[in-house]
Amino acid sequence: MDLSPEARELFAEEMAAKFLATVDPEGRPNVALIVTLQPPPDGRKDRLIFGEFLMWRSKEYLANNPRVGVGCVNTKLKMVTLTGDFRGFERTGPYKEAIDSTPLMRYNAYSGVRAAGVIDVREVGEVRKASFLSIPLDLAVLRLKGRDGLPAGVNMPRLVSEKFTMLTSIKGLAVVGEDGYPRVIPVLSVVKKGEGLLAFRATAYNRELEQVRIPCPAAMTLVTMDAKSYKVKGELLSTGKRFFALRVAEVYNAMPPRVGERIVPPE
Repeated sequence: MDLSPEARELFAEEMAAKFLATVDPEGRPNVALIVTLQPPPDGRKDRLIFGEFLMWRSKEYLANNPRVGVGCVNTKLKMVTLTGDFRGFERTGPYKEAIDSTPLMRYNAYSGVRAAGVIDVREVGEVRKASFLSIPLDLAVLRLKGRDGLPAGVNMPRLVSEKFTMLTSIKGLAVVGEDGYPRVIPVLSVVKKGEGLLAFRATAYNRELEQVRIPCPAAMTLVTMDAKSYKVKGELLSTGKRFFALRVAEVYNAMPPRVGERIVPPE
């Protein structure tokens, strides 16, 4: 399926938050911040490419299950999500050269990409935009909402929970659909409810949340304006109509040089 010109422009933005969801061998979702996701240089409208760069778990899961979900949110809170099929890595050629030539790869402090991953687009959602004013309003509503007797999750480090509840951090929630494809659902407003519970709600920009069959395994990662990133995994629960909570079971570091290291419980 072809990406619209507006969606292609979003993925071409270097400063946009870009998330890749995969499925682990147990059928649970994984999600990672993949900053190199972009349209290919050959102009194909039904394809995205990305660099194999600091993505050990995602690469492992792709080898066993090619189904992926992708989400992109730019600095103006314009966003789009899609599903696709991973077609493999290309270690040479124009795709890898295109990623190597981007400023993000030319000037990073670690290493270049080993290969270019290829995703054929299967289904694309509509391009949406969230209001900056809606974020503090959603936070106020969420703070008034109780936890409705939900069981506690693990004790998240304070630094991690602060990042997930930051007004300016962008979060990508991953779940697995009934068709076996993972979905990325953008989340902007999150509050902490007791120990190990991250609460949020479905609004106009992420109304797909209301279609998710609850409870289910879920994962969420984030990115901040200063390029900090963490990931949590656990169970997505309902706390009422359009209200949800992620009961956190695992916490991961998602920043180099220790990408993928589990913080809680310790590995």
